[in-house]
Amino acid sequence: MIDLMWNFPLLEEQKGMWSRYLRAAMDAFEGESVESLRPSFRTAEPGLRERAAKWLGYAPERMWITCGGHHGTLNALMASGVAGERMAVEGTTYPGFLDQCRATKTEMVACAVDYDGLVPESLREVCKRGGVRGLFTMPTVQNPLGFVTPLARREQIVEIAREFELTIIEDDAYGFMEEHAPTSYAELAPERTFYVRGLAKSFAPGIRTGFLVAPESAAGAMASSLKCTATGTDVPANMAALTMCEDGTLERVMREKRSEGAIRNRAAREMLGDLCASGAQCAWHVWVRLPEGVHVDAIERACKEAGVMVSNGKWCAVAPEYGRGLRLALGGEVERERTLEGVRRVTVVLGRV
Repeated sequence: MIDLMWNFPLLEEQKGMWSRYLRAAMDAFEGESVESLRPSFRTAEPGLRERAAKWLGYAPERMWITCGGHHGTLNALMASGVAGERMAVEGTTYPGFLDQCRATKTEMVACAVDYDGLVPESLREVCKRGGVRGLFTMPTVQNPLGFVTPLARREQIVEIAREFELTIIEDDAYGFMEEHAPTSYAELAPERTFYVRGLAKSFAPGIRTGFLVAPESAAGAMASSLKCTATGTDVPANMAALTMCEDGTLERVMREKRSEGAIRNRAAREMLGDLCASGAQCAWHVWVRLPEGVHVDAIERACKEAGVMVSNGKWCAVAPEYGRGLRLALGGEVERERTLEGVRRVTVVLGRV
């Protein structure tokens, strides 16, 4: 079965890379006193946060270490006070966050999207109805649609967020795929943005180090939320991850992934033609629009019968009308040829409808 469902871009040359960094970190950690085995917030956390802040270019007071990006979005939801309230989200978005909203009894309100991302007028209309406390958005190489929201539109959205006192949760899981991405919400609206970034996509899913940049005013809530959800983080693993970030290794891997992503993305689009939505050229996923009258479940079954796993758009949808499509992950398989063979089989299935 060819995997076009689980999107974890990996390069063959990454084999053994993480082991070397982790081994070096463990050797360094071995020299620490027994006190180093206490929860990280009582030991190494301040130093790790300073290193992360320097690497990402934010004030240390705003930087927090998480157990990956997924843990980051959950803590942003909790520490911001939006959990259990009403949250505006892009109508088609990351299903992991939708699950977090359901788990925390957070009501989701769908906003329209187009090729440039979240439509400001739709967000404003949602806010006018009342009760919306926050906005979850993936403005750079969005999952699953792949769009990159231009700076001018981001500025419009910030104006609306300030007008209606919205907290912004910005998920930057795939942002590294756009080399010259527009300014983040964390920079445009630092007083209200929780910015989340992990290493699962940019390096590997086994690396459970994540970064959360929060408003300085949320420091107390962040500390409490992180203690409640994880007590602490894995210090040697974070040491290894930060060394990899600092010495340029991660940047080199990301650059190579952008290069490989561009090849796979271009080839997939050539096969899919007009059915493929526009999106970032280096993205390791594409969104396939389905013709009217075609049921996404039937297409998913037909793809499986053809030996390909795909992501059903309904799992990414806040409301049914936003789920009419498939996400094809171009990073489920390490081999490019196997990935493109999967895309070819999907195009055959779509050609029959």
